[in-house]
Amino acid sequence: MENRISSSVIEDSTLHFDLHNLDYTRETDVSHFSKSGEYRLLEEGYVDLPSQVEEKAVDIEFERAVTSEHVKFKTKIAHKTHSFEDVAEEMYRRLQAIDEESKELSDPKDRTRYAKNFNYEKCLEIVAASAKRAKIKSGRITEENRQKILQALGPLRRKTAKRVVYKLMPNALRVFSTKERPSFSASAAEIRRGDKTIYYGENSEKTLSDEQLVFFNEIKDPDSDYRSGREQIPNAFDFKTPCNIAIADSMPERKFIRELCRRENAEVVDAWLKNVPQKFYTIEYAWKKGEHPKRGDFSPDFFIKKGNAIYVAEVKGDEEIDDPSPENQKKYEYTLAHFERLNEWLKKQKVNVTYQINFLTPKSFNRFFIQLRNDKAEGFRSELDVALEQSK
Repeated sequence: MENRISSSVIEDSTLHFDLHNLDYTRETDVSHFSKSGEYRLLEEGYVDLPSQVEEKAVDIEFERAVTSEHVKFKTKIAHKTHSFEDVAEEMYRRLQAIDEESKELSDPKDRTRYAKNFNYEKCLEIVAASAKRAKIKSGRITEENRQKILQALGPLRRKTAKRVVYKLMPNALRVFSTKERPSFSASAAEIRRGDKTIYYGENSEKTLSDEQLVFFNEIKDPDSDYRSGREQIPNAFDFKTPCNIAIADSMPERKFIRELCRRENAEVVDAWLKNVPQKFYTIEYAWKKGEHPKRGDFSPDFFIKKGNAIYVAEVKGDEEIDDPSPENQKKYEYTLAHFERLNEWLKKQKVNVTYQINFLTPKSFNRFFIQLRNDKAEGFRSELDVALEQSK
């Protein structure tokens, strides 16, 4: 039999915390909608932007070629930013260009007058409202958010579509502890190939059975075949999970666990838990695969406790930002609605806990943790959050 190592909860850990979920009954709703003529552009008066950080801290490391001496230092990198006025002017110019292109269309209904309805002053109002919603107070827009605003100008027409929605009606609140999380494991082959990575602290081996301890010592051996699939967290204080080890299933998860275990982040987090793929904290969702509707249970990757807030993180690759999969679009839609309902339920029950879901990619990890450290993570939006919201 192939060797395996398990991530299990430590019963007497002081890092356990309660989680809340809802039980549902399910209803089905089918709706049709269509768009014709001039698109109702920016009718909400703002563009949904992710949170931005205009400068970020980075660690730089140099190695001297001859002596192999390592030199490390920290510095800050400033992102390119634009004034509200410059962004508004570019919006207006693009709307004028769209109007010019539509002048020659044979059907008068297809000819647009966007620049008349959205003059420069109106565009400036939209930029300011977008920044206010994203809690941008510097008066500047980063290049990434500038592109988000400009992308909101097109496509400007939609065709008829059919939408199937499974409405979930909450009927009961469930409260359970992280102590109830089941174990899950990684095989020797997965660790050897680097498909899965185990993270462990200085006390992890004390929680393992004799059989697993032998394999664990093999994994720790710096000369073993498993060195690419394991990382030790040197200080136990920084490994703030109630589990003996944590298992990352992908490159983005590896980076996210490293961030959780960085000293400056560990200092501000009460505890965190890596979810299991099924049968612990799940959220039902539905999507359409081809012509066939599907239903499934979604298990978000991480739960991070800070004070009375639980930050729920689903970790994906950066490629999802430009082309979110239909399944992830539905996971986001149903999960966002679930936590909105859950927060309302907890508020009515006078339970002083709030939940926030974010779909994060490595591109947004640094900004997320900066906001977390500065007590500004409430309302945080990543690039993927915005892309998924726009695809709903």
